[in-house]
Amino acid sequence: MSLLKGLFRGRQDRHDTVRVLDHPRDLQPGDIVKFGFTGQELLSNQSFRVADINTCDLGGEQHKKTVFTLQGTDTELRLAVIDNGRGERIEIGCAVFPEDVAKIFDEDAFIDLLDPETGVHHILDRNGEPEHLAGWTATAYSQEAGHNAYYHAGDYRSRALPDFEEEANAFSYYFLISDDRRFGLEVQVYDGGRTEVYLLVYLAVSNIEELWPGDSG
Repeated sequence: MSLLKGLFRGRQDRHDTVRVLDHPRDLQPGDIVKFGFTGQELLSNQSFRVADINTCDLGGEQHKKTVFTLQGTDTELRLAVIDNGRGERIEIGCAVFPEDVAKIFDEDAFIDLLDPETGVHHILDRNGEPEHLAGWTATAYSQEAGHNAYYHAGDYRSRALPDFEEEANAFSYYFLISDDRRFGLEVQVYDGGRTEVYLLVYLAVSNIEELWPGDSG
């Protein structure tokens, strides 16, 4: 009898350790995220695997931003859970190439955004929207940030960020958002001139239809 009790107890203990995933803030590498219908074809009704987790120190009160890299069949996106004062939202970022940036914005206006001599109150108007980026852009963006920030490889949700800036990868951070706060634009400029541009959309957490823990869960 004691042997049988031990077997059943072992099964119960294993069952109790199964990870439950019910919010994107708790994602881990290998987890699967499935979105419902959205206005972005790259995202709508698609499933993605969490490929990586990294952290940006953007300064301010809510400076630690956890960024999940989402890998789809043909698409890589990034996800963050944010609260900009209007309730919790998910921020989905799509990296864009220079040729697409030139189609969306006036090139001179975009270059002025990155010039520290021109201040931090820029407005960028949309000139066009490439077909493959339909649903990712707003008609206009207003600048809300332009300062130094730091990229930290790895997940810092349960630990403090390093005290020394030398342990991070510094970049110049530019952030603009539409008047209805449904779309954003983020630009990261690193030493040497490497520039990363992300179109951002802000969606309700309920736009995530399902979450599945990975094999390790």
